[in-house]
Amino acid sequence: MSKFFVPLRLMKKLFSLILFLPVIACVSAQTMMPPSQANVVSGAKKQEIAVRSWQIDPRYGIADTCGVDTVITSFQDNTPVNNYSIANSWNGNLGSPLQSKIFFDRTQKTDFIFSQPYDVYAVTVPDVKFFNTKTPYANLTWRSALPKYQEEDYFRALFSMNINKYLNVGGLVNYISGRGQYKLQNARAINGGFFVSYGGKRYAFNAVFMVNDFKNFENGGIDSLQEDEQPNVSEIRLQSAVSGYKNYTYFLNHKYSLGFDKERKLENDSVVYDFVPVTSFIHTIKFEDTQKRYASNNLDTAFYENIYYSGGYTKDSTKYQSLKNTFAITLEEKFNRVLKFGLAAFVEHELIHRANYSDWLRFYNNYENNLKVGGVLSKNEGKTIRYNVSGEVALLGRIIGDFDIKGNILTSFRLFKDTVNLSAGAVFNSVTPDFFYEKYYSNNFCWKNNFDKTLNLRAKARLSLQKTGISLGFNFATIRNYIYFDHSALPAQYENQLQVMAFDLTANLKLWKFHLDNKAVYQLSSNREILPLPDFAVFSNFYFKTKIVKVLTIQLGVSCRYNTAYYAPSYKPATGQFYVQNEEKIGNYPQMNAYVNLHLKRVRFYVQLSNWNSGVFGGNYYLMPHYPMNPLTFQFGLSWSFYN
Repeated sequence: MSKFFVPLRLMKKLFSLILFLPVIACVSAQTMMPPSQANVVSGAKKQEIAVRSWQIDPRYGIADTCGVDTVITSFQDNTPVNNYSIANSWNGNLGSPLQSKIFFDRTQKTDFIFSQPYDVYAVTVPDVKFFNTKTPYANLTWRSALPKYQEEDYFRALFSMNINKYLNVGGLVNYISGRGQYKLQNARAINGGFFVSYGGKRYAFNAVFMVNDFKNFENGGIDSLQEDEQPNVSEIRLQSAVSGYKNYTYFLNHKYSLGFDKERKLENDSVVYDFVPVTSFIHTIKFEDTQKRYASNNLDTAFYENIYYSGGYTKDSTKYQSLKNTFAITLEEKFNRVLKFGLAAFVEHELIHRANYSDWLRFYNNYENNLKVGGVLSKNEGKTIRYNVSGEVALLGRIIGDFDIKGNILTSFRLFKDTVNLSAGAVFNSVTPDFFYEKYYSNNFCWKNNFDKTLNLRAKARLSLQKTGISLGFNFATIRNYIYFDHSALPAQYENQLQVMAFDLTANLKLWKFHLDNKAVYQLSSNREILPLPDFAVFSNFYFKTKIVKVLTIQLGVSCRYNTAYYAPSYKPATGQFYVQNEEKIGNYPQMNAYVNLHLKRVRFYVQLSNWNSGVFGGNYYLMPHYPMNPLTFQFGLSWSFYN
């Protein structure tokens, strides 16, 4: 078991690096963009500390401004799992595979199906925040829990500094060690890397190197959880199984812009010239190297019906590699005076390599070349209506004929003393099933299928009242040839139409210093045997928030997560996939947390009793069949930001 966790020597190196980075920053000269272009995140009375941050579209490199993590309210809930969805299927131990119970919250960050259970923790290119800072910026976050030797540790370090006003470098480290309150439940997740951005007059680039490395023991769940029974003595269903997922990403997006210099007068009547881009030529290269592993020292014949290849153990591995080159050209909207909208077009080539192993047997090496073309029409200027429409089609390769059409529209207007935001969007696509849905070999599962393309139509709409804090949303999907994992944990295709509908409500209410923040989702599936979903899920947070002596913010509250009972999916460790079952209903249990959250200048701190009601409502607190959530747990955490 000691080999499973990060060696102490490596941890010392990581901490030494984190401590040394501010020293490097302090001796570096810094310059900064004008404060008018920055998000002010903290500051003293005489000097504001400004940090601008953004995320990019990986294909076009278009920046989308985002906020810096300085959240004060409900800092105790700011974890990967809670940020992903209000209701999830997992084993309750941080770092373990997960699937949202809310259909429209489910993501697919890569084209590799075995990556989906780790989407909640993985950092991909769209997740990376780039920075421009006046002074070096760093944030350290640490979360832990009791009882000792069964705690969950979560450490996060973020650092960013400007070399000059154009060039910024930064790094990110996330480390999760969930030892688990049930036997052989350990989970370890490490991800992080480096990011660099440069924004010159005509030339700009964003570069990322990121690693995601996850390992977790697979105990197969427990047979039963008796009342008053200690979690670590419950009987588990697997004894020596370990899953792993590792991903390396290398990314570079760079562009050269043609434009002109525009005169701008300053307050002192002096004149400066700003470069205004009109047309940009863009190149993006992205390489991903991903591997999913499953190993067991025993054959586990009591858990798996089929053992195919190994004489005394299991060692399965699936590999996915992708090299993608994209060339694009954009025409800025504000200078397209004839049509008054922005234009972009691209051509993209992708080389894919797949391999499948079990023990020493190599079943196949598969290579695939795909070619796509597409474009975007957009209007982002103006306050009344903004929209974008994009389309792409595959011209060559295994996915020939695949297409994807998207459209979004947004409008805002004043209503009394509030601002109303109305948005709507739609997606229509045809997708060739992932290669591993059709062909896969391992020691416990083998399949060979010939699935049709999946036809997917989705629509969404949202109404938000900015000041009131109320948001109403609607999502609808109709899917033909939906692919899922059946009762035997094998991929299957539902050839008829499958519809899903969901309504969600966010309402943040306030009376004096008392707050009640709510998010609720009501969803319907047209075929619950193929796609089971809880009808209703809610997260509610009631708290008292005040400020003491003008510097210390204190928040005391109780939060609750709840979903109705339904036939929640089961989890199969050998493939890391969630599959349907109709034997046991899960849900109808309120998980309640009591907490105190404090904020003092640049420091945030909390203590929390998680699932404190586990002894009050009995022991039926399962997240999915055979996987209960953790019982009463004492949690605490600290976050500290540095600007110097």
